[in-house]
Amino acid sequence: HTELGYDGDRMLVIPNGFDLTAFRPDHQARAAVRRELGISAEALLIGLVGRFHPEKDHRTFLRAAAQLSTLFPDARFLLCGDGVNLDNPDLLQWVLEAGILNRCHLLGRREDVPRLTAALDIASSSSRSEGFPNVIGEAMSCGVPCVVTDVGDSARIVGETGRVVPQGDPRALAEGWREMIELGREGRALLGAAARSRVQEHFDLPLIVARYERLYRDIIARYSLEQEI
Repeated sequence: HTELGYDGDRMLVIPNGFDLTAFRPDHQARAAVRRELGISAEALLIGLVGRFHPEKDHRTFLRAAAQLSTLFPDARFLLCGDGVNLDNPDLLQWVLEAGILNRCHLLGRREDVPRLTAALDIASSSSRSEGFPNVIGEAMSCGVPCVVTDVGDSARIVGETGRVVPQGDPRALAEGWREMIELGREGRALLGAAARSRVQEHFDLPLIVARYERLYRDIIARYSLEQEI
């Protein structure tokens, strides 16, 4: 915006906030979702939450999944969002090309995203472009470490609690997942706890609400002073 000519001195950026009561670690959800999918309780589950759209770049995600599967053939992949189902011919073709049809769960639009997110071992975003992607902060709130592409504010949200890779690079995305897998369950749990703490410190919803309230009070105070003058 400043490059377009907006006055940076009169600009305040307030990020989105996350409801840490709705999005939270949930071990029961982890077990229940695996039962629902018909996979083992210990199955490693990597997920992508997002509607089917070119900017979300599901194809890169699935190409990365194909590469990861050569090293970790038991890994499973969960994708949900509008248009993310087997009725989508493009998506189905990419899944078949990746050779992971029996390990890829396409759930379409869901109303239980907090539950599905909490069930993941690794959350991911393969987007080509983003603003401030809520799904990353939601996964972090659930104590799930993230591997994301370096677009929009994704890297800023994750900080040091996940992995950031170039967009459009399946090999780099698969490598980020591999690093997470090799941390082991305990290592991922520690990273996930750090991710939730980062959300608590920077993006907890009450903190963001307070920043808006402070902004409104400041504006009203300035307006009142101008009226008096």
